Amino acid sequence: MLVAGAWLGSLLPDADRAGSRIYRARRLERRAWPLRIVGRLARLPLRALILLGHRGLTHSLLATAAVTAAAFALASTVVPALAHEVAAGILIGYLAHVAADACTPGGVPLLAPLSKRRRHLLPRPARIPTGSLRELAVAAALTGGTVAVTLLLAG
Repeated sequence: MLVAGAWLGSLLPDADRAGSRIYRARRLERRAWPLRIVGRLARLPLRALILLGHRGLTHSLLATAAVTAAAFALASTVVPALAHEVAAGILIGYLAHVAADACTPGGVPLLAPLSKRRRHLLPRPARIPTGSLRELAVAAALTGGTVAVTLLLAG
């Protein structure tokens, strides 16, 4: 549940962009029409976030806290025994996404709506443009490192 929550949490900050991966039906949804309907209904409330503009409020600490609290509340009603794991996963994924976007030249408005100032985790020369070869290399290195640590801890 922690991994599933982290995966979902990593997609949620980009719900403010119409073409975002959060709005795409997954393979299971495409194969089973009842799941397709459920998926579309579940995504419907997120559509309003498109009005906020990309990398705005959804990339802030306030949004991170609100989404985590909402995930915990929802999970508490659906699967109470796993609510903490789901909420922790959402928090980890959401924070990872915001932190990654804070490493780009555009940064993130971390303290929105109190401040529109964009924050960065890296100095200007080290910032990684989205969609660049550097981004792919960093993502591959981080993925490889995560897999290696997971295998070491599991073994």
